[in-house]
Amino acid sequence: MHEEIREHSLRQLLRQGFSFVHEWEPLGPWTTWRIGGPARLFAEPCSEQQLLSLFEIVRAEQLPWFFLGLGSNVLVSDSGFPGVVIHPKGEFTRIEVQNQTVAAGPMARLLDVTILAARHSLSGMEDLCGIPGSMGGGLYMNAGAFGGQISDTLERLELLEADGSIQVLRRADIDFGYRTAPRLQNGIILRSWLSLQDRDKRLVWTAMRKMWQRRRASQPLGVPSAGSVFKRPAGDFAGRLIESAGAKGLRIGGAAVSEKHANFFVNMGGATASDMAALIRKVRLLVYKKFGVRLETEVKPVGFAKDPFVIEG
Repeated sequence: MHEEIREHSLRQLLRQGFSFVHEWEPLGPWTTWRIGGPARLFAEPCSEQQLLSLFEIVRAEQLPWFFLGLGSNVLVSDSGFPGVVIHPKGEFTRIEVQNQTVAAGPMARLLDVTILAARHSLSGMEDLCGIPGSMGGGLYMNAGAFGGQISDTLERLELLEADGSIQVLRRADIDFGYRTAPRLQNGIILRSWLSLQDRDKRLVWTAMRKMWQRRRASQPLGVPSAGSVFKRPAGDFAGRLIESAGAKGLRIGGAAVSEKHANFFVNMGGATASDMAALIRKVRLLVYKKFGVRLETEVKPVGFAKDPFVIEG
């Protein structure tokens, strides 16, 4: 969209008087990497009606938009995002349990969902304990760890489509893959329902504690990161390849490959998006040159004019 036309459209949206929309919100504090420039408009709808009203104008004006959950697995450009960042709150954070079903809004924290399930003696979410992020973000990327993934428990969800319609999708309707769910990428998840199983509460808590201890032992939880940077390549592990390529501890500016887990890149202080993108490209190149493996990123770039992770060769 031409810059002048887009700016006029953004102004049109502001004139609608939405109290939950404001300008030039720095996005770094909203991401787990603590990196990123401002959103031209930052919207925090508290109800479905507010979101639908906002989205109707976004669609009509053909504005670029991005749904921001809890900010894990995203790298926001140093220049920010030139359109509307949608970051819901209020009713979108709710979690409810009925029998063996957990219903959650897209902004509910995955950690809170796993804890509530455990309190109700429900099993199926233990492997996801400690994953940083929201239900919506987890479903967008089919988040998982240690063999489990969120799609294993999904029964159905409501999706606000790009055309403004609301569809109810069951797990079989969604083309979940390893850390991907393309069917969901152009919409906004409004609510999801997870189907779990009854289990002795003590066993659920024990399994969750083991997962949390495993994370603490192997991951750099005390510094800003975005979780795993690269997807697991077939028959191998990204962390092993990165370490074997000599990239563990590699640093560019304030961005570094963690000494604790080579597939975690950390903000050592003052890292920019340019630093982190350059580090990702460098590591991809080192691994490719040594092993002939093209690592795929789990991290989603936001606000960049072109893919910042592409390497030549």
